[in-house]
Amino acid sequence: MKNMYSSIRGTSDFDGSDAFLFGKVNLKSKFILKSFGYEEIILPLLEEEGLFAKGVGQGTDIVERQMFKIEGKDIVLRPEGTAQVVRYYLQNSLNKKSDFYKFFYTGAMFRGERPQKGRLRQFHHIGAEAIGSNSFYLDAEIIDLSLKILDSVGLKERKLIINSLGCKKDKDKFIGLLKADLDKRKKYLCEDCHIRLNKNPLRVLDCKNEECRKQIKSFMKIDSYPQDYLCPRCFDDYKNLIGLLDDLSIKYILDPCLVRGLDYYTNTVFEITSLELGAQNAIGAGGRYNGLIKSLGGPDIPAVGFALGVERILLALGSTSLEPALDIFVVVSGRSLEKVGFQIVRELREAGVNADLDFCGKSLKGQMRLAQKKKASFALIIGEQELAQGSVLFKNMVNSQQEKVARSGILDYCEKNIIFGERGRCQC
Repeated sequence: MKNMYSSIRGTSDFDGSDAFLFGKVNLKSKFILKSFGYEEIILPLLEEEGLFAKGVGQGTDIVERQMFKIEGKDIVLRPEGTAQVVRYYLQNSLNKKSDFYKFFYTGAMFRGERPQKGRLRQFHHIGAEAIGSNSFYLDAEIIDLSLKILDSVGLKERKLIINSLGCKKDKDKFIGLLKADLDKRKKYLCEDCHIRLNKNPLRVLDCKNEECRKQIKSFMKIDSYPQDYLCPRCFDDYKNLIGLLDDLSIKYILDPCLVRGLDYYTNTVFEITSLELGAQNAIGAGGRYNGLIKSLGGPDIPAVGFALGVERILLALGSTSLEPALDIFVVVSGRSLEKVGFQIVRELREAGVNADLDFCGKSLKGQMRLAQKKKASFALIIGEQELAQGSVLFKNMVNSQQEKVARSGILDYCEKNIIFGERGRCQC
């Protein structure tokens, strides 16, 4: 029968090892985020359109072209998490309860644009936001935290790119200088940059057009950046942050053209890219958004955060041998032993051992093949003769060695050979 339906272009089904790896990335991320003192919040997928139009920026690609809007209502599927966290913060008047908060979130985001590799309509973010401090030490923590998450999932080949946009006055000054300079050479810019120059001049710095890049380089005096554009305080914070990253042995690339595509960014901005990805090579990004809370009707409170793209991480990790870890597959020699097998599987699971068995009435050989297919470490074989003697057989699926174990000693055997054994099930 022909399948009538397919997944929507720009969305993904996760199954098998992909689903397992997806879960591992989230699990390890949450463990590290909590160890840094960040509190998890779970936020809705739906938000008011105005939250992002005002917070992210009316002239950004997200607002102009990429939001999924519910027909007939001013409601959208969330395109990003930072503005949403600030909405939660203000709605609950958290500024009146404490002067400092650390939050993290995970979940699906949505953007209605033409899908391509690494750029989906539905994607997943792991994000963190720290609200209430303007310390460059907090900037360093946010960067360190994002890199540690990538370390934990085995993503070693990446680049950290960093810049400072300065405070709002610095940023406005820079935008004015950029626009005045590029207006004189507008004829050399692409059509998209003609629009960007009027709506959001900083977006010109993101253009990949070769001629546009040439014009940008002629404007950016790399040797004199950022001292020519930043006020003394912002420049000192930038220098102190760079020095702190050096002290932490965190490698980075300084790029004065890095601006990020959202209006709320000020001061520190950074991006983490992977050498394993193509044109869409950003794994994550973040920075300060000191004016966002005020722009959304709250007090003038500084904040900094980041988001990592889970699908981008999985792409960068590539093919992996990471599989769901099945410790034991229980095999019975006859249908009359199925109840005993079921009881043993339940005992194993309650003890924290990953265990399974056949539910389709397969033969003994069929069950052993299934144990191999599931990549079980051990097969626990229940036979009439062994059970009458009060024992079972453990077969090591790697070296095929068998060992008779007392029925009452099954969990002790597991503790010795599996849970705290060489394979290290306890390791996250």
